[in-house]
Amino acid sequence: MRVFKPFFEELFDHSKVISVSKVPFDNEVRRLCEQNMCGNYAKSWTCPPAIDSIEKLQSRLSVFKYFLIFYKVYSLDDSFDWQGMMAGVKDFQLKIFKFKKKILHQYPWLKFLFLGAGSCQLCNACTYPQQKPCKHPEDALFSIESFGIDAMKMMKDNGLKYNNGLNTVTYIGGLFYH
Repeated sequence: MRVFKPFFEELFDHSKVISVSKVPFDNEVRRLCEQNMCGNYAKSWTCPPAIDSIEKLQSRLSVFKYFLIFYKVYSLDDSFDWQGMMAGVKDFQLKIFKFKKKILHQYPWLKFLFLGAGSCQLCNACTYPQQKPCKHPEDALFSIESFGIDAMKMMKDNGLKYNNGLNTVTYIGGLFYH
C-alpha cells in the first residue's frame, strides 16, 4: 500500500488495504443490479445484462491477494441533490482513471483490477443501448456492486465510515492487486 500512497492521497479521502478473503460477496447485491435499482440496467457495457455472470466475474478475482478500498465524500446542496450526486460520481470515476494511469505508467507489470461506484461514466453516452462496441474497453469501469460486493458491509467491517453526515454522498472504489 505504501507504494500507491502518493498516487491516491491526492485523489481520495480515505483508504484501507484488506485481504481479498475479507471482501464480502453477496449475490443479492448483484440481483439488485439486475432489478435495475440504480436505473442503469441494459444501459451500459459495465452493467447487467452486458457483463459476465457474477460467478465468472468473481472467478477473475482469484489471482489477486489484496483489495485497496478507497473512497471520497462529496458535499451536496441537500439530500435530494441528484445533479450533485451525478457530478460527484463522474469526478470520482475520473479520479480512479487518473490513479489507474499512474499505476500503469509506474508499474506496467502489476496485475490489477479497478472497481468504481455506479455505472461507468467515462463516456458522455454509452454505446451499449445502440449495440455498438465500447469505445474504451480497456478503461471501462465496473462497479463494486456488479461484482456482488456488499460495499456497506465492507466499510463497516473495516471500520470505515459509509455515512459521512447530512447532505453528503460517499463513493467507494477499490483496487484488486497482487
